[in-house]
Amino acid sequence: MRIVLVTGHSKGIGNAITHRLLEHGHGVVGVSRSSTDSHDNLHQVSTDLADLKNIASLGELLSETAQPFPASNPDINLLQSIDAVVCNAGVGKFGALENFSIEQIEHNLRLNLVSPLAVVRTLMPYLKTKARSDIVFIGSESGLQAGRFGSIYSAAKFGLRGAAQSLRTECANANCHVGIVNPGMVRTDFFSNLSFEPGQAEQHALHANQVADAVMSLLQAADNAVVEEITLRPLQHVVQKKK
Repeated sequence: MRIVLVTGHSKGIGNAITHRLLEHGHGVVGVSRSSTDSHDNLHQVSTDLADLKNIASLGELLSETAQPFPASNPDINLLQSIDAVVCNAGVGKFGALENFSIEQIEHNLRLNLVSPLAVVRTLMPYLKTKARSDIVFIGSESGLQAGRFGSIYSAAKFGLRGAAQSLRTECANANCHVGIVNPGMVRTDFFSNLSFEPGQAEQHALHANQVADAVMSLLQAADNAVVEEITLRPLQHVVQKKK
């Protein structure tokens, strides 16, 4: 059994990743603002990762939590037991840059870029002590090619991709595997508060389970090989405005 911390675990891609891990018999520490259905191998922590103070509190909380997974080592606390992290939590905001307040720009960069790095920073001392550990970031195709009205979102995803590349070499001597998955449009509630969405045809959007499968391929890579990056795109790129 591996113990994997998943941020934004309760919805969309994060929920699909959580279910895939549970199906493979792993323990999941799910961190999100909301909770999901309970499971014996799921320990849920409710917090808002956009507030960086909560990340510091998260480390303290996990270090004080007794081991909740019966198949793992009962003599170490929850923080010490985590051997992989999937940084998935984020939000999409799109529009002309001048239409965002400075506070909105700062909030989006904090949640989409600073927060995942802060989570990894909290876990890194423990991950480096493991025989094998993994860090997986959920990026975006917007971190490969920026589009119109995506300046803030792309800034975060480009930055996250650069961080993943740097950390991969930084952590290699500790057998800590670092990778990033860059999905295109995925049919989830990501678009619920946006003015656009993918087209309705099957080939116009990915499914969350497909992203979860990509994450699993990183986590299951051989010790002597690192899957650095996976990019998934719908077969056809179709974007439509909501009515």
